[in-house]
Amino acid sequence: MRKVIPSIMKHVNQTEFGGPNVLKLGESIIPKPNQNQSLIEIHSTSINRADILQRQGKYPPPKGVTNILGLEFAGYELDREGNRLRRVMGILSGGGYAEYVAVNKDHLIDVPSNITLDAAGGISEIYLTAYLQYKLSELKKGNSCLIYAAASGVGQATLQLCNHFGVIGIASCSQMKVQKIQQYTNFIVHRDQSIKDQIQMIRQYQPQGVTAVFDCVGQQNYQMTLESLGIDGKWILYGLLTGGQIEKFNLAPLLGKRIHLINSTLRSRSDQFKAELVKDFTKTILPFIENGQISIPIQSVTKVQWNEEGINKIIRLHNEMEQNSNVGKLIVSFQKD
Repeated sequence: MRKVIPSIMKHVNQTEFGGPNVLKLGESIIPKPNQNQSLIEIHSTSINRADILQRQGKYPPPKGVTNILGLEFAGYELDREGNRLRRVMGILSGGGYAEYVAVNKDHLIDVPSNITLDAAGGISEIYLTAYLQYKLSELKKGNSCLIYAAASGVGQATLQLCNHFGVIGIASCSQMKVQKIQQYTNFIVHRDQSIKDQIQMIRQYQPQGVTAVFDCVGQQNYQMTLESLGIDGKWILYGLLTGGQIEKFNLAPLLGKRIHLINSTLRSRSDQFKAELVKDFTKTILPFIENGQISIPIQSVTKVQWNEEGINKIIRLHNEMEQNSNVGKLIVSFQKD
């Protein structure tokens, strides 16, 4: 389908840091792709935790990257004349809350024919993040791991990767979200309990300690991480939801257990690194999402038009994530006027 590309696009704008209400309707010049990029007409994106932090001024985009929020997309790759070439999805360093975005060609992933563009808007960020961390953990069949925020999109993706590869996944989540997680694992630790009780439960599941911990929490779970890991365990740190300042930090437990502390981010990685990860993911994991063995953990799909009412819907979704009430992906499906 041929589409005339306008010179101006609409996007979600913010001119100050703060709560969800700082988000406004804005306009800007459509990005011009370089020789290594394609222009994408965005159909859908998702609300991610990083969007909340950036909006608050706590997680700035990498140098040279747009300030427009949005770390993933699904939509159409366009040629130079505006013709739709194919349905694609992928990760972004920013720019997903917009009508158009320029994306490195090697980062584009073909959307399987049986997956809608709405659903595809909730795949890339969580599964590429989870797959990267899984690779860093070097987990093998029969190993075990502890997953914090297991009811989040990344958490549910990680649990499903564990099941796919034969790894025992222990999920940490609040009591109100347990029912959702039970479809993936019977090993669940209730975050509402004391740290001591949680550690005791983990030790009942894995007396020798877990092989890896996937940690997006940081400070609050520091002691639980150290006591839950077994000898030569891997601590995969990919977020700091409760902060990174730890009083009386003691390196002795890390040395005593030979714990590997591995810090992982995806947003600021090089284009080549992301291209290689995308290629590996497309070959290794995507076929199982396509055939339904691995599911897309969707909480909701909200249809949004490019007007004030649409911005208000996005504000409500930001509030929902900020209150930690979602269980899975909050997808935004952009509708044309």
